[in-house]
Amino acid sequence: MEQGSGQISRRSFIRLGTVLGVGAASASVLAACGGGTGGDGAGGGSGGGAGAAEGAGRPPSGEGAIVAASEVPRGEAFQFRDAGRPAVLVHLESGEFVAYSAVCTHQQCTVAYQDGRLACPCHGSVFDPAKGAEVVAGPAPRPLREIPVRLRDGRVYRA
Repeated sequence: MEQGSGQISRRSFIRLGTVLGVGAASASVLAACGGGTGGDGAGGGSGGGAGAAEGAGRPPSGEGAIVAASEVPRGEAFQFRDAGRPAVLVHLESGEFVAYSAVCTHQQCTVAYQDGRLACPCHGSVFDPAKGAEVVAGPAPRPLREIPVRLRDGRVYRA
């Protein structure tokens, strides 16, 4: 449950930290077991954290599209790479798509989407994607870098 003015409860914060910690540890193990960087991408993926669309990290599909809009339900996110760096596309409850760098502005850890927020597992920074990724908790000094996107023909593209 949330408390007033954009703060999350202690219980939600601890739960979020636990989920992100387990997810980060799992990602490290999977990356270590995955071998080289090449390949056809046909292996089974972990699907990311709660609320993250499956296919996370795959290269953008056809003609510069990040993903088909139908693959990212409202209230969920899709991880991708932007110029080789981790990024996240969020389908807000309002129906709008927004994208941000997934690199925390505090100490460059990778953030994950959880319960409508982008959270850093390293030092607890939390960002609100519906408000320009503004910092709502933690030591991050500024919002995440926005990646302009547009919706065209049922696909989300980098603008």
